[in-house]
Amino acid sequence: PGTLFSCACRDVLGWAFSEGRLEIFHGAGEWLGLRLPHGAAPQVVARLQAVTRGCEVQELALPRGAGGRRGFRVDPSGVVTTVTRFSFAETAGLRPGA
Repeated sequence: PGTLFSCACRDVLGWAFSEGRLEIFHGAGEWLGLRLPHGAAPQVVARLQAVTRGCEVQELALPRGAGGRRGFRVDPSGVVTTVTRFSFAETAGLRPGA
């Protein structure tokens, strides 16, 4: 067996798991979807938590504010740098560092 996917632990932004499928978000927001064998998810997620600075992702549906603004800014690595006070993003719970 060869290597399926490789990236530095510091590049892992987060992951999402549901119904046997794991999505790993890395780099500048790229992602990779994998199907895992039954029962493998807890081990894979525990390893991700142990060796990366990423976390389980949370999906937010954010409407645009006045002038089409999103209410937050993201740096080139995909990390939220600022969240506008009283914006839809702040109300939904988005915070710098996410």
